[in-house]
Order: sequence, then structure tokens, then C-alpha cells
Amino acid sequence: MSSLVLDLQKELMDRNCDILQALRHAHVIAVKLGLDDIDKWIQCELNGYSSDDTVPKYRYMTGVLKAKNPYRGWIPAVITDKSNNQPYNTVPLCESMSGLIEIRNQCTNGTFCYTFPASVAMKMLKHSSSPVYMEISLFISVHNLSAVEDKVKNNLLQWTLDLEKKGILGENMTFNKEETLSAKAIAASTINVYGTYVNGDVTHSQIVSGNNNSATYNEADVKTAIEEIKASIKTEKISEENMECILEILDDISSKIEQKKKPSIIKTALIGLKDFVLAAGANITAALITAKIQGLF
Repeated sequence: MSSLVLDLQKELMDRNCDILQALRHAHVIAVKLGLDDIDKWIQCELNGYSSDDTVPKYRYMTGVLKAKNPYRGWIPAVITDKSNNQPYNTVPLCESMSGLIEIRNQCTNGTFCYTFPASVAMKMLKHSSSPVYMEISLFISVHNLSAVEDKVKNNLLQWTLDLEKKGILGENMTFNKEETLSAKAIAASTINVYGTYVNGDVTHSQIVSGNNNSATYNEADVKTAIEEIKASIKTEKISEENMECILEILDDISSKIEQKKKPSIIKTALIGLKDFVLAAGANITAALITAKIQGLF
């Protein structure tokens, strides 16, 4: 005897699971059970999110901000909106799941380029110190797209387990009255589309916002940290171009320290540096920068 819930559970546990088919399967279950909230999330994953405000936290991507220099090509950039200390290196992806899969499949060098909307790009240029116009984009690791797919699969799998625990199986493609009532009870208590199943743990989110200007830091300690990071990066096996860019960013951060910039600006610059160092393949130095950020601010 077939079961809508158990069949989906089995489908999700298959290493070759087609996430689009699984979402369609989940859509059928949600509609038959009258679970509008969970179905709204499922349809957003299938068709895309209508606005940034509705995008779950797991769809926020952190990458390396770069500006297109007419002479040197893409170079790292750290641009911060001083009004809210937003470094612009984290963005929400509203595309449908099929769109994300297509982007992932087209990537050949391990990263994809996020192009900012015109309104955001113009705002960024206002906070840039560049004397000339330069195209600005965010370079994001393609592994982030696979992480989104895995998160959605895990959310759906946990949902099927919760349904099964309550005896909600959907045998022969239908749910009886008792199953439907039990499912709504689950929805009310444990299914939070922007919480339990969707957001998960966002404690380590690297979105920088809010007002951190009241924070303090020891200038001498930060200078020492910069020198330690310089020494560490010189031992890493990375390209000469990346090495040069990282050292330039470190010099820029040192300059900000001398200018007595606010702690939030220094911290944001270090976060941007860490992202670039990680993308360059200097994992040891990236870990060092993370430790320094946590210890200094």
C-alpha cells in the first residue's frame, strides 16, 4: 500500500534525489492536508521568492566583493555603508530552486557572479573611494548553492518524520479526516515556515548590520593582529595576484586604524578580508582572521 508521506521520505533519502520532484511531491501533501504556510514556502522554493524580505536566512550568500579595474581586471573591494555598517558582501538569492541548479551547473570555476540591482550599485558607488566608475559584483562560491539544496531536503525530511510520528501517512494518495486535523496541530505547534524547518540555526550569520559604534577595541592589539595576519598569509600557497591584493587590503585596514575609524568599520573590513582570503584558498590565515575578530571586538 503506497503512502504519500513515506514515499517522499524514501525519495529524500536517495542520494540521487531530484529536489524539484521532491518539492512537487511535498506540494501535493501540503495541499491535501490544507497546510497553507508550509505550502507557501514550498511554492517559493519552486517558483522563487517575490522579495528580499521573504527570503529565508539559509538563502543569504556571503562572498567576495570585487570591482572591475579597467587596467587590472577584477580586484577586491571593501565598501561599507556608514549609516548602518553594511559591507554589501552578503545578499539574498530570490531565484527558484531550478534557477539555482542551473547557475550551479553552468559554473566552471567554482564561483558565480552576483550582479547588484542598479539602485544598489549606485548606492555602493557613493560609498566607494574610487575616483572613477567601476563595475562592482559579488563573487560567491558555488558550494553555497548545494548547501541551499541540502537545507531544503533536510527541512522536508524532518517534516515527513514529524508527520509519520503522528500517524499521518496519506495511504492510497489520500488523507483521512483524523490525519488532516493532526497535521494542522503539527503546523500550529512545530511547523514554522520561517523558523523550525526553514531558518534553522543562524547564530553564525555573517550579515553585518545595526549600530555597533559603541564597541571598543585596543588599537595596539589590532595592529599586532594585522602583522600576524601578514606573516601568516606570506606562508600560504596562493597566486601572486591574490597575495598582492590581500596585502593591499591589509595596508588599507592599517590606514583605517591610523585614521581612528570606528570599531565597526575595522571589524567589517576584517570580515571582508577573511572572505577574500578564504576564497583565495588560504584556509589557515582565514581561521586566524576569524579568531582575531572574535578576540578583538
